[in-house]
Amino acid sequence: MTLIIHAPNVHRGGGRTLLQAILQATAAGSPCMLIADHRLGGDIPSHVAVERFSATMSGRLAAERRLHAVAGAADLVLCMGNLPPLLNCAARTAVFLQNRYLVEAASLAGFPLRARLRIGIERLWLKGCLRPETKLIVQTPSMQDAARRHLGTEARVLPFVGGTTVPAAARDRSQPPRFVYPASAEPHKNHQLLLDAWRLLNTWGIRPELHLTVESGSAVAQAIARTADAGPSIVNHGPLEPEALQALYGRCSALVFPSRLESFGLPLLEARQAGLAIVAPELDYVRDVVEPDQTFDPGSPLSLARAVRRLLQHPEPPPAPLSPQEFLRQLASGPW
Repeated sequence: MTLIIHAPNVHRGGGRTLLQAILQATAAGSPCMLIADHRLGGDIPSHVAVERFSATMSGRLAAERRLHAVAGAADLVLCMGNLPPLLNCAARTAVFLQNRYLVEAASLAGFPLRARLRIGIERLWLKGCLRPETKLIVQTPSMQDAARRHLGTEARVLPFVGGTTVPAAARDRSQPPRFVYPASAEPHKNHQLLLDAWRLLNTWGIRPELHLTVESGSAVAQAIARTADAGPSIVNHGPLEPEALQALYGRCSALVFPSRLESFGLPLLEARQAGLAIVAPELDYVRDVVEPDQTFDPGSPLSLARAVRRLLQHPEPPPAPLSPQEFLRQLASGPW
């Protein structure tokens, strides 16, 4: 049996992290083949036979034809890019589904036109090419429920993480509080809410550091720069390799994670393993994987700022309601 890992559209983010973990877990001496995106970096074990395809329509179709040609009845195909084979495959096939946009009717507002078209095509591909004998793998119960409702099929929940983590003891506790949010610039990552919350904290005299990983040149990166110029302590590192991200975890004390939509939320697990406190929205995908230290409303910058304030043990002055007599006195005294 040959394990064929079909990943012609995986080259960055959490998908790349999980793919690298799977590749490192394959046993030397066992036949393994990777059909890969030509942009995929990182170490690939020497026993894995790799074939790369360009990130174009013709390249993707060539990758699908190659899978159809090499996969035999005795083989096992693991599709790591959310989509089943486009052409009928003789091998046993499992699809690792990570993109929540493909199994929920979530709004695509804010995405570029090209991304909206791609997601629309992938939704049709997933529904149209998912055969009854294909096994669907997800990472959380809420993704399992979404797949059942949207696709009418059962999925098996098999979460996993890979890589190394920085133990909590490696962190310098004498440093000021540092928060990290490792995320790209997609609209659902909710960076604007985070920036607005950091502005609020700054007006309250609370200035924790915020470390971000947004690609330069994006509209989100420009908003980050404007917010940092206004006073809040924010550093945008740009996209980080896994080793650099783990080092950043080691320098921070908490993860703040305002994303509105996730299939797994891998940084939540990475942060917990690294000993960070977690501030996250009160959403199903969060409690699928961790118990956060503080939660907030993902639509309210004030709610997020208050959650950070609670975590940092900066008590908020409680409201002091007036007595009816004082209310009438102040009402009468104006101003009018």
